[in-house]
Amino acid sequence: MDMKRLRDWVIGGLGFWLMLSPRVLHFSPGHLDAVWNTWLVGVAIILVVAVSRYLVDMRSPWEDITTAALGLWLMVSPWVLGFAAHVTERSNSIITGFLVAVLALWAMVVDTDLRKWMDDWMHQHHLLR
Repeated sequence: MDMKRLRDWVIGGLGFWLMLSPRVLHFSPGHLDAVWNTWLVGVAIILVVAVSRYLVDMRSPWEDITTAALGLWLMVSPWVLGFAAHVTERSNSIITGFLVAVLALWAMVVDTDLRKWMDDWMHQHHLLR
């Protein structure tokens, strides 16, 4: 199994965890915003990984950028949505978001195909001279 495939499986697993975590960790029933946010971001992560892995043939940075953005959203969402006072929901969101963002950003740094694609795109758009 190559590193890209392993990373996709790990990120997909984190998305699956996000879908299960409100039930497993017994999120506070009064904070449906935390439950819905966690569940929807988990579904979004799984969809991004599935679409990029199985439906799109050409490698592009959209998967990693989108996944990193979802991870960053998870890290700030407890304060934006107002559930930062609840330790379980907040910790789950921050830790899982951090892992997702780091894996996506790491993939952007080490993926030679992606770097080549970005260099070619930047040259085509005259962003590099």
